[in-house]
Formats: sequence, structure tokens, C-alpha cells
Amino acid sequence: MDRVLVCCEDIFFRVNLEARIREAHLAPVAATRAAEVDALLAPGAAAAPPGEPPSRLRAAVVDLHALSGEAVRLIERLAALQPDLPILAFGSHVERELLASARRAGATALPRSRFVREYPAFMAQIGLGIVPTPGDEPGGGEETPA
Repeated sequence: MDRVLVCCEDIFFRVNLEARIREAHLAPVAATRAAEVDALLAPGAAAAPPGEPPSRLRAAVVDLHALSGEAVRLIERLAALQPDLPILAFGSHVERELLASARRAGATALPRSRFVREYPAFMAQIGLGIVPTPGDEPGGGEETPA
């Protein structure tokens, strides 16, 4: 089963994201520490049981406050390893430079409130089968104060 990397330390927000990913028949892979990301990106990490095709990373969703401030470096690394990988990042609307850094690194970076509204459409646009469902946004449509 193809995977979507989810780097988000807010467990309530992450659980909702993961549920939407599962609805699209994809496997969410949560990573909240750099070591978990390293293991996921290691050669052979996509190996599958005998007789099944290897899974591939189809997209990444990155909270810019995850990974102890290393989220932008993760985006750079993902973009270098898999240049066609859709990367969607989100952060506080008041941290414009952080959002800009994520864009320069290769992500589509949005303020969290906009991410909540546009996440399903973005995932559908890249062909992951997640369709917008009014009132069913990750995190319940509320923005966490910065």
C-alpha cells in the first residue's frame, strides 16, 4: 500500500489527517522525530512482503513546528530524494519567514487555517482520492493559536 508521510506532533490533528489518508486507501506513516524519518527514507524501507509490490511514498504533510525545528530541512531532503513528491506544509500565519523557507525548500506551504480548508482539495488534486467533505476538516476546522 502506498504511503503518505505525516509529520505532526499535535496528536488530535494528526489522527484526523491519518483518518482522511486511510479513506483514500493509503497508509499514513507518522513521524515525530528525525530518527523515524531517517528510518522511513532509508534504502529498502519500502520493501514489501514476498509477492506484494513495494510501497512508495506518494506525498508528505509536514507541520513546520514538528521535528524539533528541523521541518524545513526535512522538506529539503524529501525534495532532493524524490523531486516529484508533493509536499504540503503548514504553520502559523504569523511566521511568514518560516512559511517562505518551506516554499523555497520545495513545499506548498500554507497558514494552518488555510491548510485546514484546502487540504482535501490539495490531496485530490495530486490524485490521492481524498475529496473535500464539508465540516469534516482535519482538526475540526479550528486553528490552534500561535
